[in-house]
Amino acid sequence: MMSDKSSPPLGPAKRAIADAARAANAERRDTEGMTLYEYPDYETYRSVQVAGNKAKLRRQFVRESHIRLLSDYLVADLKTVRFGLCHGTRSGAEQAWFRNFLGDGAEIIGTEISDNAANYPNTVQWDFHDLNPAWSGKADFVYSNSWDHAYAPEKAFGAWIDALRPGGRMLLDHGRGQMPAAANELDPFGITFERLEQFLAERFSEVGRLLDPVDTRKINREYRCRVVVFEKTA
Repeated sequence: MMSDKSSPPLGPAKRAIADAARAANAERRDTEGMTLYEYPDYETYRSVQVAGNKAKLRRQFVRESHIRLLSDYLVADLKTVRFGLCHGTRSGAEQAWFRNFLGDGAEIIGTEISDNAANYPNTVQWDFHDLNPAWSGKADFVYSNSWDHAYAPEKAFGAWIDALRPGGRMLLDHGRGQMPAAANELDPFGITFERLEQFLAERFSEVGRLLDPVDTRKINREYRCRVVVFEKTA
């Protein structure tokens, strides 16, 4: 007699992706080196992202050691960091770590689309696709490992670059989780590292330039990635 074995329960991340697949009704679009899921409307995108945020609230992907490395990079390059933005920070760990490593004089704000953003220090509820006039031209850096949640990457990156002061840096983590094969209805944007650099160079060359990436794959076993670095020049 064949045994009736039920499937093992899904973990929080996989369950959130499965729930998003059922709710999103999104269409997958593939181009060379890039995948993007398109939602039927903005409200669907927003509801899927809020639900995913709450489902994965206790999951922390970025490691403190990575933020320490990036803080050291920023201080070495910019000397003084007074204001920074971290997009898609869920429970606020990234901005807390940046504040710790950059010193008391640094104001670091995290953004999150979910309505529970107010529960976490230095976090504001904000859709990272949107321009914020209060931040325009003021940030020494903008950081994110959550850019793969963008439904309109050009719009999101444009808003982030707008927030930078001239000479400010946009830092985008890129690892296996941001590759095209990893894209899904909850993380709708996947792109190769090379294509991401090309994407930024093609669309934002009038306001900035790519710098050498920060490669942590051999120096940080906790969190292996390459960081795309874009400098605002105008």
